[in-house]
Amino acid sequence: MELNDQEMINFMQHLRSKGLRAAILYGGEPTLRPEVYRAATKIFDATLIFTNGTNGLPELNNGQWILSLDGTKDVNDLIRGEGVYDRVIKNLCEAPRPPIVHMTISRLNQERIDDFVKEMMKFPIKGIGFSFYTPRRGLIDSRFLISLAERDRLVMHLLSLRQKYGEKIGFTLAMARQLLTNGDFSKWNKFSSCPVSKRVRCFKSDGQPKACTYGDDADCSRCGCAAVVAYRGAFKPLNYQTLRLILGLMVPEIEANRLTLGGLLVPFQKRFH
Repeated sequence: MELNDQEMINFMQHLRSKGLRAAILYGGEPTLRPEVYRAATKIFDATLIFTNGTNGLPELNNGQWILSLDGTKDVNDLIRGEGVYDRVIKNLCEAPRPPIVHMTISRLNQERIDDFVKEMMKFPIKGIGFSFYTPRRGLIDSRFLISLAERDRLVMHLLSLRQKYGEKIGFTLAMARQLLTNGDFSKWNKFSSCPVSKRVRCFKSDGQPKACTYGDDADCSRCGCAAVVAYRGAFKPLNYQTLRLILGLMVPEIEANRLTLGGLLVPFQKRFH
């Protein structure tokens, strides 16, 4: 049974007392628990909140909305339900501060990435981030799953979009290297080698721990997690472009292209999911 609002707030306060400095709220829909997400922005130094956007994007005093969209209207509504896209775009345009848009690339939307990015550039967004669909262990086929060879092609295409649209495309060359099969992917694509699993503590809605963002049965050999890609891209080796991208997430009030290292690098040693 999931924790009620007060129990969840107490749980977050306990985690903060143990040294956790930043939180990522996701899964289900955080806007259904407004008391919880508002409390999180007060408890932690930085809070990222993933949302489907259907309930709006209220002002956050110390947090960043991450708006999940899966493509243009036809593709997004095929995945998320009829009418969702128009409702979300209306809320996006009325938001007090620009959100970051996040797209999970899968077999259903992989050929429409260009259309989606072009359309998003019309709206007041801070940037677009990408991850790739991660299957469960033992899953042989899926209508969502992209082969690693095909993913290599898409990774290089994301780099071309960054060249075209600039830093609003939250995907750097250092991040691409982490996903490429002829790059660094084999260095971290098992749980024992995952840098995020060593630094991020993930929890279910009942307060019990789980292995990672994708749950206890994620297939690490086909992982497409943006958090791992960003972390390794920033620090393995140190890469200023990717580090600036991460800082833009953690310091919502400051645009990523205005960030400098001086005074902004907070030692977020652990994060709460």
